[in-house]
Amino acid sequence: MAPGFGGLPAAERDVDVSGRVANFLAELPPRGLARVRLGLKAFELLPFPWRFSRLDLNAREDYLGHLEKSTFGPYQDLLLMAKVLCTFGYAVVPAVKEQVGYEVTCALDGAVAVAADPGQASPAGTLGETEVPGSVEECDVVIVGSGAGGAAAAATLAEAGVDVIVLEAGSHFDSGSYPSDPMEAILSLYREAGLTIADGHPPIPIPVARTVGGTTVINSGTCFRAPDQVLEAWERDHGIDWAADVGAEYSEAESFLRVTPVDPEQMGRNGQLTMEGAAALGASGGPISRNAGRCVQCSSCPFGCRIDAKRAMHVSYLPRAVAAGARVRANVEAERVVVENGRATQVACRVAIQDSRERTSPRQSGTSPSTMAEHGGPALAGARAEGPTRPYTVRARTAVIVAGGALGTPELLIRSGLGGKAVGWNLHIHPACWVGARYEEEVRGWEGVMQSYYVDEWERERILLEATFTPLPFGGAWLLGTGRRHQEAMLGFGNVGSIGVHLSDHSSGRVRVGGDGSLRASYKLDRADARRIGYGIARAAEIHFAAGATEVYPNIGRIGVLRPGDAGRLDSIDPKPAELRLEAFHPMGTARMGPEGGGPGGDGAVCDSDGAVRGTRGLYVADASLFPTSVGVNPMMTIIAFSKRVAAGIAARG
Repeated sequence: MAPGFGGLPAAERDVDVSGRVANFLAELPPRGLARVRLGLKAFELLPFPWRFSRLDLNAREDYLGHLEKSTFGPYQDLLLMAKVLCTFGYAVVPAVKEQVGYEVTCALDGAVAVAADPGQASPAGTLGETEVPGSVEECDVVIVGSGAGGAAAAATLAEAGVDVIVLEAGSHFDSGSYPSDPMEAILSLYREAGLTIADGHPPIPIPVARTVGGTTVINSGTCFRAPDQVLEAWERDHGIDWAADVGAEYSEAESFLRVTPVDPEQMGRNGQLTMEGAAALGASGGPISRNAGRCVQCSSCPFGCRIDAKRAMHVSYLPRAVAAGARVRANVEAERVVVENGRATQVACRVAIQDSRERTSPRQSGTSPSTMAEHGGPALAGARAEGPTRPYTVRARTAVIVAGGALGTPELLIRSGLGGKAVGWNLHIHPACWVGARYEEEVRGWEGVMQSYYVDEWERERILLEATFTPLPFGGAWLLGTGRRHQEAMLGFGNVGSIGVHLSDHSSGRVRVGGDGSLRASYKLDRADARRIGYGIARAAEIHFAAGATEVYPNIGRIGVLRPGDAGRLDSIDPKPAELRLEAFHPMGTARMGPEGGGPGGDGAVCDSDGAVRGTRGLYVADASLFPTSVGVNPMMTIIAFSKRVAAGIAARG
């Protein structure tokens, strides 16, 4: 896959790639590892009667080229898997980054005095003692999950005088302890090492975090309010009588998180090209607002903001909650909500027992995650919940709030036998794809802001476009070509621009728990939604060409490369769902709200409109699981708004 070309080192001959990948795979949870093993075995045996590993270099390149030209979906999937693994292990090598010219940096506008800025989030490190002190703790309200929903609920309750404990399955990291190596970061910060996948045609990865602060630690910091028509529909059609009245919650969050539109002059060339292309077409859009104040350079968002300029929950709402008396407990796996006399009264958990040599978290000890990983310490705790554990119980006098996200929340409810048969259904994910393009000018998309400009011209088609640049270890795998052709494309990575196509999906899926206790997600993309994604790809291609691109890569296997004038071809294509190469970053809807006592919009709802889980007193949900339908935009701010409303109701009822 990387034979050495144009000054790039050859994999294995010049730099170790297989060893890095093998070390990464060895840390995967069992189900993720089984998936990869099956794929690699198929890849090895596919050139029957030969084996891929026994082919010479030229034969391997020919075979990879054959897979790339194939229109057979499984062949495309196998090739992409191989490119992802190889590129991930190769693109992090310093000699490769140097040759490409790629670097990861974060910076604030030098004109802003951060320390004196009253909107600056509280610094990380104010979470107090996050290690579990014993086997039992008590509080008024226990919250399972520390992401946007859990953190906002914790701050709201704690500031109302409620005694709160927040539980998080992952470890606590911040700007002083994020792993610098991308592979280590994926293992430390992501659930299932980023390999949480919704099975279907196509299978769709849904990378979500497993760390204190949740997915806000690894997202791009994009802040949208839900469209008015979505909130009005939730109120009208789903019985959430306050859904269109959360303006105050939005405003408070925007002020506290210092949500600021990206400066067009400093957003970087990738965003500017999208802006210029959209303007040339007369397409509406604007700079994206982010919870990063005057951040003008960010290329580490998926691995944690190196300067914590992004106001993720671990440097904003969680410190605020702790300042009001809340407690945060890391490395705690919630196993079951315990119900007594019809009321949720406690959460039964397991706590990871750290190696005796390293019993404190990276944040508390100041030890680097790399060093701790060498000793099997908590640097890898975010990747899995294996290894020695001990029991831990949190007793709640008033309520249990489940805020583990639209994957983790139904998982816990199902394991607890709570919420009814509707739990886990109605999974929406905003299926998305990357549309790259090559420009004659330098783009250097890693300079400026990674997600910087949106185009909402085609909102009626449920399509949102966002100028989004993907780091080399991830984005490099999507470049065309194999072998030397792929390396040539990597050398030209500085001339690549990219736009993300997001669909507000009508298609849906399901979350369940397998017989082995592991999370199982599935998703069925229907033909109508596949057609809309194809429409969005065509519009992104038009924007690229209007901005001066010479080639566009639509990520539909049978299309290949588009040249100027070719974008119209996509409108005549009716892509099958399995032809699309998709990802998703916004799971929602798996414990949806409906009106109290049933009624219009209440069928199939898991929660009443106050967030209370039906059938169990004192049990609530406060995350994106509540959303009745796809929200249509990045959901973080709506999660915060809804969670604050749920928490305020609990506080008011006492």
